[in-house]
Amino acid sequence: MTTKKTPKKAVKKSRTRGRRDNGLRSFAIHISDSQGAAKIKALNVSRPQFAGFSEISTSRLTKLDPESAAQLYLNQALDSNDVPQFTAPELDGAASEFKSLGTESIPLTGTRIVKFRQYFHKIPVYGSLVTVELDEKNECLSINSALGTPSGVNPIAKVSPNDALEVAQKEAAFGKRLPEAAPRLHFYFDQSRGKWLLAYIIENVPIKDASETGTFLMDFVVDAHTGKLVTRLPRTVSMAAKLETAIDALGKRRRIYTDNDGNNAKIMRNKNLNVHTYDFNFRDPVREFGRLPGSYVKKKSNTWPPDGVSAHANAEEVAKFLRRTLKRANIDGQGGNMVSTVNCVYAEESRGGREWENAFWDPELRQMVYGQRFDDGQLLTLSANLDIVAHEMFHGVTDFTARLEYAAESGALNESYSDIFGAIISNAKRRNIADWEWELGEGRSDTVTPFRDMSDPSRFGQPKHMRNYQDLPVTSNDDWGGVHLNSGIHNFAAYKLITAKAANGKYIFKPSECATLFYLALTQRLSRTSGFSDSRIAVLQTAQTLFRKENPATREAKIRAIKNAFSAVGISN
Repeated sequence: MTTKKTPKKAVKKSRTRGRRDNGLRSFAIHISDSQGAAKIKALNVSRPQFAGFSEISTSRLTKLDPESAAQLYLNQALDSNDVPQFTAPELDGAASEFKSLGTESIPLTGTRIVKFRQYFHKIPVYGSLVTVELDEKNECLSINSALGTPSGVNPIAKVSPNDALEVAQKEAAFGKRLPEAAPRLHFYFDQSRGKWLLAYIIENVPIKDASETGTFLMDFVVDAHTGKLVTRLPRTVSMAAKLETAIDALGKRRRIYTDNDGNNAKIMRNKNLNVHTYDFNFRDPVREFGRLPGSYVKKKSNTWPPDGVSAHANAEEVAKFLRRTLKRANIDGQGGNMVSTVNCVYAEESRGGREWENAFWDPELRQMVYGQRFDDGQLLTLSANLDIVAHEMFHGVTDFTARLEYAAESGALNESYSDIFGAIISNAKRRNIADWEWELGEGRSDTVTPFRDMSDPSRFGQPKHMRNYQDLPVTSNDDWGGVHLNSGIHNFAAYKLITAKAANGKYIFKPSECATLFYLALTQRLSRTSGFSDSRIAVLQTAQTLFRKENPATREAKIRAIKNAFSAVGISN
């Protein structure tokens, strides 16, 4: 039996952002929050009156698969007058549809999260996301959403997928390489003009002139009605067996796992962690893309090349942190290869044919690429520093999960999450947070200036409060809307959260708790166009789940510390 519903009015929730908007309306409730608890309690009371639930006993609900249970909770919350702020947008009389993206079990919290994408007329809404979090008995713990209403947009394309692909063909590297995925229609919010469009998204297009764009892969957005290019969104982001002991590029003694290639040659391959390290012998990773990853780094004259040692040892550190602390099997979450290639040189950015000061995660090949710079007359690989390696590899984690757009505020958030984990992973062996180092890139050598300082972003020209957010054009000349610049704001919030102290002077959070908070917020509650305020909500909801079984005073202190950290830099709901 179902009750007659009163139509609900859409309520727009205020957001703290730069001047750009992503066109989506946010909503969040959690059972550990006082207001959220009241709403979820009301939903539980009225549950027997709703279709689907009315036919299921509590014992049967426990035995349902999480996806089916989450779908019931989502339908009820959207239909119920108990949650008037949560509505299913309509488009010219057509109701929103929600398709499951799958279920993920979260061992860090003992919960399951089911994700849904919003559709109209079987067309996905770009950046939309609904997450329903369930406990071990399939009871609802939280609902989080970002939904759009692309009103006034004709859902019928006038341009064919092949026509859209031709737009990308003109920009493709050497006119050859195009992505394997076909163009797909989306309702897309054009942030530069503040309007919704029907658009084709063409992912992972290799670009001809990377020296102009500063990147090698782009997602193309093509208007499905006019055939005109709407925007290009950068994908590749750059940061300006046997146990052996070897010396790395900084002269440090490192322990690495290696293997035998079957021909009595020792190579850098760790079968247990699935970490592989290759040498490109100063070739161009763009023009000779087909030759990547190169050949395994080999041991010669009983000595391992120091650049390969750094890349291999640091990749192993990242892999172990992902597995031990975050319970994630490598970058892709499936235990897949973690590949690094050293000694790469992009010719158009090189000085002297060997120096190329760049490193990036390639989302098409799903591997790391490292350049090098001259330091005191010697080439020093960019893989020498653990925080740089962790930063770049975490772009890979983001790529497999939230896939935050690398532009404007979502791009700054993308950069910030990589900075956060660059700092957390590089400081993992320092148990006392008071001993942590907050400069990024500071350890390569005495002559290399750090890139950023999370404890004082202004030291390297970054804003550290939303009042100073710089709304720049989304172009390569302006760092794609200031992604490296504005990331300082969210970085400073993370620094304040991690270093928050109680009245007794002790740190409120353990390092592992901080890692878990940011990891689950990123991978489970954020989507392509999420911004700083979405991150605040995501971290808070993660905390409410993670600390739900602690005593109320301790839990409240942690929640208050998170709110204070984000509020201190002007990031509010």
